Parts: sequence; structure tokens; C-alpha cells
Amino acid sequence: MADWHASQGPFDIPDVPNWVPRRLKPWLFIFFVLIIQFSGGVYLAAASDMVGTTALMQEDILMAGYASLIGMSINFAVMFRVKFRFSNRTQLLAAAIVLIAANFICSNTDSVPLLVITCFVAGWFRMQATLACNSTIQLWITPVRDMAIFFCYVYIIVDSVIQLSGIATIYTAFHLEWEAMQWIMTSLLTLLMIMVILLVKPVRGPMFIPLLGIDWLGAILWAGFMMCFTFICVYGNFYD
Repeated sequence: MADWHASQGPFDIPDVPNWVPRRLKPWLFIFFVLIIQFSGGVYLAAASDMVGTTALMQEDILMAGYASLIGMSINFAVMFRVKFRFSNRTQLLAAAIVLIAANFICSNTDSVPLLVITCFVAGWFRMQATLACNSTIQLWITPVRDMAIFFCYVYIIVDSVIQLSGIATIYTAFHLEWEAMQWIMTSLLTLLMIMVILLVKPVRGPMFIPLLGIDWLGAILWAGFMMCFTFICVYGNFYD
């Protein structure tokens, strides 16, 4: 049977003003998602430098890094509810503010609990902002919603950033200091906020879903379980 799809006009993003060229609008959101993906509270490639400067253990840095991944995974349970509750402008601005605060905290603290909690929250907002950008340009990448094509794009973005952010962190720490990566990303996040304020309108999605009926207690329990499991795996050898 033939695959029928409703005809549609040229791809457009209503969140971006019409004076921005239509061809540039999707690339604007790709630029946003690259900045968001490069950002993080702790950059594991600079773990050795952080250990030498802050007197933290290698395990402490790894625990904070894994806490960011746990925050990202917990966000999956509520990401679409948040997506349809707030506009892209609100989600991107909130994520940028949180990531700027996370970069500032992680470059100025030697408290392990604060480091872990900060990275957990940063991971949650990082994942939400990534969804906001990628879902906006999904029909530009694949007009027929072919998930095989869309997930190829997602994996290319994520895997490329994992490799490139590590390389960028190593070179930055070698030529400057490990905190320089935090300040560079803070500058880029500030640029993102300025561009969002100027170029993204507060357009809400076609559906408005209130944040009701979400199993927040279940999310907290799952997060606690994964944090405890990660603690055992990271610190188990050290504490025997």
C-alpha cells in the first residue's frame, strides 16, 4: 500500500519572525542545540585538572558527570508534557539561565553534594532544551516523520558533540585553565539568550497540556535509585 501524507507548503517556523530568511530558521535551532549540547556543569575531559586544583577525587568528578546523565534520563518521563506546556522561547531561556548558573557553580565550588545536585539539574534542563530545538525542526529534517532519518540526525549531533567537547576541553585546559571552558560556554549561552530574545517569539504549541497528573514521586524515587546505584559503582572500589 502506498504511503499517503497530507501535502504541505514550504517548511516554516512560526516562532521566528518573518524577516528572518526561511532557509536560515532551521539552522538557527541547530546552532542553539549545539550550544546546549556543548554546555554542562562538569566537563569530564578536564577531570584531572579539577582534581589537582580543587583537591577533589577522581570519583567525585565522575559522580557529578554521571549525575548529569541521570538528570537527562529522568527528563524523558516529562519532556513532552513540558514541551506542550511552555513555548520554545521560555524553555530555551530557562535552560540557558540554569546552565550558566551550573557553569558558575561548578567552576567555583569544591562541595561534592552541591556539584552532584547542580549537574543533575543541569542535565534535566539540557535535555529539555535539546528536545525543544530538535522537535521544532523535525519536519524540516524528515517531512514524512521518518524516525530512522530523524534519529540518525540526533545521534550525529549527540555523538559528535561528545567527541568535540572533550577535544575542546582538553585544548582549552592545556592552553589556559580548566575553568576557561566554563567561561567560554557561559559566553556562548549568553549569546544564545540574546539571540532567543531577539529572534524567537513566545509561540505556544497547538496543544496546551497542564503539568497535572505527573508522577513526580516516582521520578524522585527513580532518580534516587540511579544515584545510589551510580554511587556504589563509582565509589565501590575506593571504599572497598
